[in-house]
Amino acid sequence: MIITIGREFGSGGKYIGERLANELNMKLYDKELIERVSKERNIDINLLNENDETHKKSFWYTLAMASMSMSDSVNSLTELPLDDKYFIEQAKIIEEIADEGNAIIIGRCSNVILKNRKNVLNIFIYSSDEKFKIARKVEFAGMDEKKALKMMHKKDKERAIYYNYYTNQTWGGRESYDLLIDSSKLGIENTVNLIKEFIKYQ
Repeated sequence: MIITIGREFGSGGKYIGERLANELNMKLYDKELIERVSKERNIDINLLNENDETHKKSFWYTLAMASMSMSDSVNSLTELPLDDKYFIEQAKIIEEIADEGNAIIIGRCSNVILKNRKNVLNIFIYSSDEKFKIARKVEFAGMDEKKALKMMHKKDKERAIYYNYYTNQTWGGRESYDLLIDSSKLGIENTVNLIKEFIKYQ
């Protein structure tokens, strides 16, 4: 099984992924995914980190323009910007991870990249309580409340733009996920338990 987890900043999505990976004996890929892309594709990890879940243009428009400029091969992607090439290489690695066995993948449009595969559970973790997310960043990341609030708005905006850009879908939209959970309503522990219970019916 592959579990993909989209998450709002401060919702506990990454920690929930870590808990599930430990309790279900599954490999976890978050920053580990970026490290693997860097190593296997020989791309500077600093460049990958700069573009990690951030973007501003229209990927599908760019891809269409690149396709129109191709003369000899429809597989040529030489006209794509570097950050789009990085995304394509990352998508290939996500496919490889899915081929290798059970894994949990955090973000990076993995739910859409793997949409045609069986045995993939797509989850989105959010919080309807802004104070819940801020409190988690204060407690576990050592941020003050002002910085946590600023980062929350910044990261969620970046993730939404990145996701919408590369998938032509809506980040956090119910059509893209099998299970959406408000972690501020259930709490982290109950959220983990709910997902484990949900898996039994897959």
